[in-house]
Amino acid sequence: MILESFTLKIFNPEKTLPFYTNVLGFKLVEEFTVNDSTFYNLELENPAHKIQLEFNKSATLTPYHQTTTDNYWKFSLFVDDIQRVYKELLKQKHPIGEPSQIGDIGYLSHTADLENHQIEFIQKTFKHNSVSVPPKKGFLLKEQPVLGLLTIRTKYPQKSIELFEDLLDLKLFVRMNVNRGNGFTLYFLGDKNLQAPSQDIDALENREWMYQQSHLFIEIQYYWVSEQDEDFSLNNTQENGLHTINFSGDLTVLKEKLALNKIPFNQLKNYITFETLDKHKILVKESHNPED
Repeated sequence: MILESFTLKIFNPEKTLPFYTNVLGFKLVEEFTVNDSTFYNLELENPAHKIQLEFNKSATLTPYHQTTTDNYWKFSLFVDDIQRVYKELLKQKHPIGEPSQIGDIGYLSHTADLENHQIEFIQKTFKHNSVSVPPKKGFLLKEQPVLGLLTIRTKYPQKSIELFEDLLDLKLFVRMNVNRGNGFTLYFLGDKNLQAPSQDIDALENREWMYQQSHLFIEIQYYWVSEQDEDFSLNNTQENGLHTINFSGDLTVLKEKLALNKIPFNQLKNYITFETLDKHKILVKESHNPED
């Protein structure tokens, strides 16, 4: 299985699409309509990974407003020079937080699109390892970012990791324990064929290595001991936030795995959908590549 994209619900394409194309520098590569929904596929440096925006003209739901207990958090763009990106966005009068090195997690800055989908910029190196990278002409941010992370949340970390590894062929490369608030752990899963510097998922060198890849990773946030709290639950954002996480692969193999794990699924034409324990909707379309 290959992770290809994720789909975010939007409610104002007239304003939101220009933000992605004219501010962040995404390229609109495809637009199509299915029933009442129009889909917009956007890509950056790596055409293998896309953000898909979905607008349903019949939707009457309230637009997305993120909370810390949603099952979806943000997506991240990897950049060479976060200070330059920060200044370019300020020039465009788009609000963005000042970059800062957060412990040994990364050199980060945060903003949001015009529909409150949270966006994180991560420099490819830690602040103390910053290198001078000449600006690139023709790019709105003076460089072309990489679509690097989709961040979701889980109440069941071990089961969530097993699902993405066993059913969807991702691999856990990085783990970060963060002692902020009541504490949480971040797990980063990517293409199983990548080769990290260390087999130790806690190794610091794996973190900068990950930010330097031209691949989309799934980041999973887990609040410590939340699986033991019967009163704790994550809000499902399928209808106005993160709609689907999109893969391609062999549907015959996937159906066998889903049946073996007793996971219900729906199949329509050339794709299958199913849900994780945390109500993330996974969509897998048929791929005839024998290596999938």
